[in-house]
Amino acid sequence: MRYLKKSAACLMATIAVLSIGAQAPALAAEAFPSKPLTMLVAFPPGGPADVLARAMQPTMSRLLGQPFIIENLPGAGGALAAQRLLSRPADGYTLIMGSPNEAILAPLANASAKYKAEEFALLAPISTHPLVVMARNDLPFNSLEQLIADGRKPGSKSLTFGSPGYGSMYHIVSEYMAQTTGAKLLHVPYKGATPMLQDLVGQQIDITILPNLGASTQLLESHKLKAINVLDTQRMPTLPDAAAISESAIPQKAELVHSVWLAVMTKSGIPVDRQKVLLEASQKAIQSPEMIKALEQSGVQPMKPQPLEASAKFYADETAKFQKMARSIKLAAE
Repeated sequence: MRYLKKSAACLMATIAVLSIGAQAPALAAEAFPSKPLTMLVAFPPGGPADVLARAMQPTMSRLLGQPFIIENLPGAGGALAAQRLLSRPADGYTLIMGSPNEAILAPLANASAKYKAEEFALLAPISTHPLVVMARNDLPFNSLEQLIADGRKPGSKSLTFGSPGYGSMYHIVSEYMAQTTGAKLLHVPYKGATPMLQDLVGQQIDITILPNLGASTQLLESHKLKAINVLDTQRMPTLPDAAAISESAIPQKAELVHSVWLAVMTKSGIPVDRQKVLLEASQKAIQSPEMIKALEQSGVQPMKPQPLEASAKFYADETAKFQKMARSIKLAAE
């Protein structure tokens, strides 16, 4: 009997040791991160999103203790990068430098984008930039208010507005502005901002709505284009002569305030403890000297750090707003 009891005790001890050994790899696997991370950028190298992603790179790598890889994947209005993110596990190892265009609007306008905005989570807001109504130099209007008033006259012709693509934020905002105010506008879609801006300078189209970034900044500074309104509640320091939409007498002006934002985004469903690790690293990276310099040079406005709950609400509100606008203009996936 004593022998049996001793054997049983030895067996239980052996099982316990084996059990601990079996758990060790699982416990080790829970350390995060334990391998390189990737941030997807839905635009080519050199653009504002790419510049900001690369400015975050050294701090993210140092704080997370792993290589932080930037991967540019442009195409399909941002849908290619978005779908790459969603094809990966919800484990926090793949992020995206996200904006409303690829996360919210692409699935509303692009039939090949087989995903929903709710499949993303906004982790850390980075920057925001007001949209600007830009016009060819010889357009006989110096404000959106004048443009709308003329469009309401009997027999007036529609003005043409260019956008860098059907279903882009700039297309939807322009269509919604026309519908809301009664302005007579005709959409001319382009495959990107560069050919559109060339035609605007060449007076082939009348207006466009874009953020004052990159090529548009240079064209406005060189007076090859003119800014007739900033779609914000205050004037921009870089465009002091362009009135804010809040200064106009347009009755619907509150609905015409629009900015494009950039944020560190992830696939939804990542464990909260991993989200917090990524949030802390992202917020410190956004406040790093490299990032502050990049934000200043890009001309974008930094957004204040906020907890996960506030970012989730902001993203839900933005999603609802753009989905409402898309329904209002009867946007159809093509």
